[in-house]
Amino acid sequence: MESLDRRAKVHELEQEFNRLFVRRRFNALQLARQIDPEIEPASYSVLATLQQMGPQRMTAIARHLGIGKPTLSRQLSTLEARGFIEKATDPADGRAQMVSLTTEGRARLESAQGDRAERYLQMLQPWEEQEIELLFDLLSKLNRTYTEFDAVNDSSLTQSSAEPAVDKENA
Repeated sequence: MESLDRRAKVHELEQEFNRLFVRRRFNALQLARQIDPEIEPASYSVLATLQQMGPQRMTAIARHLGIGKPTLSRQLSTLEARGFIEKATDPADGRAQMVSLTTEGRARLESAQGDRAERYLQMLQPWEEQEIELLFDLLSKLNRTYTEFDAVNDSSLTQSSAEPAVDKENA
């Protein structure tokens, strides 16, 4: 049985997560607007997934992001019309399509990510390097814990095994 103190700390942590998730949504909106004002904020996650995982089938992208195929299809249509992604027949299965970033999509995404990294660098200026490293280590551990927990407790929530590797330089 958990102690009352542990429950209280986890409750406080949940509140901090909520604030962080709200901030993350705002950041996604800013990044999407920077890439192209016509794309939805959720489209940033699609582009970032393709950047991290390489060309993927639509089903793998939807599973990785935890979204439905109709939602993803709408986002992909916009991204394709804007020239940020392209679709090609999957050589392993001619009935399926692979989705990949275009050169333009990659360039716009990397530009927005570079600007965000500079913002983080400025924002974290008062932090000691050890604090940044500790935060990175704890967030990495939390992400692994989420994946392990979901794999044991709800297989419908488990992301694909092609989950992106964490890159400390660009995290």
